[in-house]
Order: sequence, then C-alpha cells, then structure tokens
Amino acid sequence: MTTNIYVKILNEDMPVWRPVKAVYLKENIFKIVDKTDFEKLDEILEFGLNDTVVCKNSNGNFYAVKLYS
Repeated sequence: MTTNIYVKILNEDMPVWRPVKAVYLKENIFKIVDKTDFEKLDEILEFGLNDTVVCKNSNGNFYAVKLYS
C-alpha cells in the first residue's frame, strides 16, 4: 500500500516540500515509488524514484530527511 511522504524541493528559495507516493517498509523507513517526472514540473527533488529514505514524523506527516543505508 502506498502513502504520501514529503520530499524537499531543492531549486526553491525557501523550504518547499513535495508530496510523493511511497511504500512503508518499517518504522520511519519508506521506499519512493512515485513515477512522476518532477523535472518536467521544473522541480529538483532531494530524493527520487526507488530511493529508500528515513523520514521524520511531524504531526502525522512523514518528511524524508536522509537516505536509508
């Protein structure tokens, strides 16, 4: 099952986070499965398709903060 997590857009002057589809793997760990071509939207995301990321939970929303290793 997919859920939305938030990934930072790098080419913005202020902090902006884009919701992307991801699959929950385990506590605070998600794999991004969103196939949207964000570059066509003129957005460069910090993490992309098939990246496994560690997220911070803030008020029930998950924000990707680093790659999971």
